[in-house]
Amino acid sequence: MEITEVIKRDFTTKPFQLEKITNAILKAMTAVELGGPGDAENISETVYTALLERKKIDAAYRPTVEEVQDFVEKKLMEGGFFDVAKAY
Repeated sequence: MEITEVIKRDFTTKPFQLEKITNAILKAMTAVELGGPGDAENISETVYTALLERKKIDAAYRPTVEEVQDFVEKKLMEGGFFDVAKAY
């Protein structure tokens, strides 16, 4: 089971790309000078795991961009990256 698509703000669907999430997290980390590539990768993996948990409940589940952002902020805070979550 995997996440293959994400629903954008304009309701179109695009292929899901975990590396885009990782890159966005790394940009926020760089902006506040906290964390690095490994941290960004770890956070994005926990986000992906959370999305997969939702998919287990509903096989037709496709996350929205907003849901992904909410998961990222939540996982950053859970990881102690509060300033990064604000910057994200």
